[in-house]
Amino acid sequence: MKKLFSLTVVLLLAMSILTVPSMAAGENDGGAYGYLSYLSMTEADYVSRHEAERLAFDYLEEHGVLESVDRGSPRTKMIAYDSLDALFMALQTGEINAVDVPSCTARYMCAVNDQVKQAVLYHPEKAQGFSQDLLDRLCSGYSFMMLEENTELRDQFNEAISAMKADGALDRLIKEQIDDVIAGKDAVPIEMPVFEGAKTVRIGVTGAIPPMDYMTPYGIPAGFNTAVLAEIGTRTGVNVELVQVDSVSRALALSQGYVDAVFWTRGSSEGMVRDGISSMSEEELKAYQQKKAAEHTEEENAIMSALRRSFPFEEYACRDMPEGAIVTVPYYTDLNVLVVRK
Repeated sequence: MKKLFSLTVVLLLAMSILTVPSMAAGENDGGAYGYLSYLSMTEADYVSRHEAERLAFDYLEEHGVLESVDRGSPRTKMIAYDSLDALFMALQTGEINAVDVPSCTARYMCAVNDQVKQAVLYHPEKAQGFSQDLLDRLCSGYSFMMLEENTELRDQFNEAISAMKADGALDRLIKEQIDDVIAGKDAVPIEMPVFEGAKTVRIGVTGAIPPMDYMTPYGIPAGFNTAVLAEIGTRTGVNVELVQVDSVSRALALSQGYVDAVFWTRGSSEGMVRDGISSMSEEELKAYQQKKAAEHTEEENAIMSALRRSFPFEEYACRDMPEGAIVTVPYYTDLNVLVVRK
């Protein structure tokens, strides 16, 4: 078994057979679902967003982009947790029926433990037309978060990330450090390049979203995060110092100067950045929406309108950003899906 997950989560999953042997998906009539806390989004905001997303997810399922394996109980309550350990402990003890996590984490989780399964499978390759428009707005784009005064550093990182996308380096790292690891490949920490006399940038890593961002059982950052940072360090000529921070404390670590950047924050997806939606003025966004509305059916426009009303895109893009923060372009985009106990 790959040993990339935090040691606590691994132990919790191993103990689940003893602690709740009869608990299976849907047996708890409470219908509570858990998710990893956002920095600028309350549970009420999350519930509102979910209500609108149900129509979008139904559409995506009809068009083969999503595949329900286990619908379980209807969502009646959604609970935010500050760490993945706490999230999965709640699942194992029956406090919640399912966890809402990025698809890569769901796939990894189910690959390393046969006591859980994906309730929803994600097939992004099947998205086209309006389905792709929905994914552009539903997916999370994972970016580096910095303070406003670090605009120059943000621009350096943007240039490196864009170059990595253009020359295929980022796709290669995603395959090697995410897809191949899920398929069974062992991963090890990657050594950061060192440039004598160069500036040192302290990057906070949380280990909260394996295999994208994780710690080995020995507390060492490893995998995709270290690989991306090593590549950015090489391209920008800066020395990267990795600093472990708690997921819930990452904004505080940034604001107090403990780190210069945080490895991940959830914001605009690659599609929204590519189309320029995330940086449009109010007038430009309105014109864009009118253009898209003319291309969509009445049903499709109703779905998109429901999403806008529940949580406007400009607010949803900032759901993981405290005031005074800026982000890079996304280096990874993913859709959250559900994991349940078998």
